Amino acid sequence: MHLVALVSDDTDVRHAIRSYRDTAGRFHLHPVPSGGMSDLLRGLARLDFAGALILDEERQHEAQRLADRSSLIAQELTAADTITVTQAGVIADHCLGRALGALLSAHRWDAAGAKVVILGAGVTARAVASELVSSGAASLTVLASDRVEAERVLPSGAGAALLARSAADPVSRTMLEQADLIVRLEAGHKFGVEVLGPHLTLVDLLPETVSNMRKAAMSAGALTFNRRDVEAYRLELGLSQVLGGPIGVDPLMTLFHAI
Repeated sequence: MHLVALVSDDTDVRHAIRSYRDTAGRFHLHPVPSGGMSDLLRGLARLDFAGALILDEERQHEAQRLADRSSLIAQELTAADTITVTQAGVIADHCLGRALGALLSAHRWDAAGAKVVILGAGVTARAVASELVSSGAASLTVLASDRVEAERVLPSGAGAALLARSAADPVSRTMLEQADLIVRLEAGHKFGVEVLGPHLTLVDLLPETVSNMRKAAMSAGALTFNRRDVEAYRLELGLSQVLGGPIGVDPLMTLFHAI
């Protein structure tokens, strides 16, 4: 059985993970304090851990900086949510964007040709933007608290039509009305119910399991997902990478939905 550390500032996740057991006996998730990453990374190899999953976004930049090697996406984001211990050193990666892509794909949502709107900024927004554009989205609009923050989210060298604006910009309503997919990361960003409908897919990453916006989207027939859905896929991808083989998402989905 492999030991995998889990760094999270979410007390509900930490509590759930403590009692979780892999029925196949492949791994054991061990929550650790959100302390300095240098001590954690040094301790992983010494204590025979296979790696670590870092859900605490504040620690992800330090983890990527201290790793011996990083994937291209971790380098681009300057952040890592997955650490793998190898004989050649510690390798950093970032799985969140791919986790969202895998979740959408599992529900037969195809990014090719889609119009995407991201509400919010930061590392998570950048990871999601990079994944969706690389998957073939036709357009990506980022609406943040101001235009400068929104522009920082846009991926470089993208083939999609890109737009970065303040959420208060009048054009934001038009982009939301035309969207096939909306990903909401920050509570301050709201939109009217007139943009909702069965054509829309909404990923709401706010803490609430079913936010008011998600309730309205579900009532309008939209396909919706919440933060726990994405977290389950993120954990599965991270564990699969650390352990070198697929883990399976269903048990983890059950775990996160019980939180």
